[in-house]
Amino acid sequence: MARLSMPGFSISARIILIVIGTLVLAQLASAFFIRRLISDHIVGQKLTTVEILTTSILHDITYASDRDLQSSGQQIVAKYMTYYRVISDMALYGNDSLSVAASNQSALRVRTTDPEILDAISRAKPSLHVTRPDLSNFGIRSVAPILQGSRIVGAVVLDVSMQDIKTTLASIDRHIATIMGVTLALVAIVLLILLRRSVLVRLRKLMGATRELTAGNYVIRVDDGAKDELGQLTRAFNQMASDLSQSRREIESYNRDLEGRVQIATSRLQQTYEDLKNAQGQLVLNEKMASLGGLIAGVAHEINTPVGAILNVSRTLDKHLQGFPRNLDLLKREADLPTDLMVECLEAMRDGAAGAHEPVSIREQRAIEATLRDGGVAKWQQRSATLARFNLTDGDRVRRYLPCLVSDAFFDVAESYASIAQAGMISQTSSQKIAEIVRALKYYAYSDNAKVDMVQINDSIGTALVLLRSQLKHSVVTSTHYDPDLPLVPCTSDIHQVWTNLLTNACDAIAERCEGQEGRITIRTRRDGGFVVASVKDNGVGIPAKALDRIFDPFFTTKDIGKGTGLGLSIVSGIVKRHGGTIRVESEPGSTLFEVMLPIEQAASIEAPRGDDNEQSAA
Repeated sequence: MARLSMPGFSISARIILIVIGTLVLAQLASAFFIRRLISDHIVGQKLTTVEILTTSILHDITYASDRDLQSSGQQIVAKYMTYYRVISDMALYGNDSLSVAASNQSALRVRTTDPEILDAISRAKPSLHVTRPDLSNFGIRSVAPILQGSRIVGAVVLDVSMQDIKTTLASIDRHIATIMGVTLALVAIVLLILLRRSVLVRLRKLMGATRELTAGNYVIRVDDGAKDELGQLTRAFNQMASDLSQSRREIESYNRDLEGRVQIATSRLQQTYEDLKNAQGQLVLNEKMASLGGLIAGVAHEINTPVGAILNVSRTLDKHLQGFPRNLDLLKREADLPTDLMVECLEAMRDGAAGAHEPVSIREQRAIEATLRDGGVAKWQQRSATLARFNLTDGDRVRRYLPCLVSDAFFDVAESYASIAQAGMISQTSSQKIAEIVRALKYYAYSDNAKVDMVQINDSIGTALVLLRSQLKHSVVTSTHYDPDLPLVPCTSDIHQVWTNLLTNACDAIAERCEGQEGRITIRTRRDGGFVVASVKDNGVGIPAKALDRIFDPFFTTKDIGKGTGLGLSIVSGIVKRHGGTIRVESEPGSTLFEVMLPIEQAASIEAPRGDDNEQSAA
């Protein structure tokens, strides 16, 4: 059964509305039945009156039977229509169904088809009933046969108006409505007084106490000693308030105990979290140091080469410096050489020795030898090799400087001068290479991962390439495609380890492929909206499809036992995520692509894992 819903009404208003509604329905039902009884009684009396009137008309027609029905019938119709105003229509029909007399002249001599009239003429069947052609006009119709002895001579039809009954019923309706209104008002007032005293006042007290209880006043109580339902509800409310007060005290006690436990658990959890961060930072540092250890051999070789070059040129330089005063003294004695020509020749040999040049071909070597021999140079083969070493191979210039090259004293000075220039160039180049390697090592080993600097990703990748040069230059062709307009990115020093680990994995993947294939690593950088994108692609063995979903898991590795810790890519993924970036991998046999996306704007503080104190001293 659907529940009666009265949104917006209080309980007292609902009770009053329900009671008044019930009274209204009861009054309406009572008024309906009373009016029905009265109207049925009045109509019954009216039917009796019409029946008596019909009998009177038949009696008059019987006494006038000695005359013609048509002439006497019209007189009878006129008589009754005159004396009885309630008759609205009257007609007499002969046994041939034709109207012989009628109050409505237009209906004279009209054959009827009314079944009631035909039944009265043919079977002497009378009828008496209430007619209602419309709601505003209803009456009583009486049809009776006219008999002469046992013979049917016609029928009389009488229509009686019931307008007087309608007027009477309207007056009765007004009286009933008045009585109902007064009764309803009196009953409503009495019920309202009774409800207010016995229900509403007590209900308001209970509602006020409920609001107090909701606001947190658990000591509130309602005093109601009645034995009815509201009294029982009040006692139940008081019991509920008491139980709630007790429950609140228990909950507060439990909360205090729980807060203490939570504080202890939080402290332990915080300590565990700190331990995990320290362990994570230590793992990162260990992996970095392990990677650095793996790079040491190659870095040492890269440093040893320029150091050896510097050592060699220093010996050569020492030898030429020792003989330089004696050569100058010999040159001073040969005062017949033009000074301008000597200076020009010295500058040409110095520039050739200090500049980069391609090796001299045998044809060029033979041409120099022929020029020197034809110019009368005694040691033309030895001096030709010296000129080729200093990149002075142009035939016209050699012929121009022949007067100087013929002189043994000048040639010794020029050779020492050019050797000194060449030694300076080699020392400078070697020192720059050493400085570049040392700077890359310092850049990589710097461990202040709490400090955020604006980093050029192109330079960071270049640092990793310097450290891995010994692994890349022999078996791998490396091609870089840097975006020259790449913006700076906020990063910590950990970002350099990302490229080192990715490039080391690429070298290892290339080393595992079949022999005879050229290894290739392609590095690209670009800007994509608010991100800097760097990708490392290699043509190594690739990553198995089943391992792609776990490739960034800690301690997971696809390398053979002893060749990997399984932390490299996990650390790479952690570093990228701490910088607010993403890393993805695509791999198939012969092609693996790692793509790193780093945000240009620092959306949030970069949290770096903390290790032991040794981590901070690693720089």
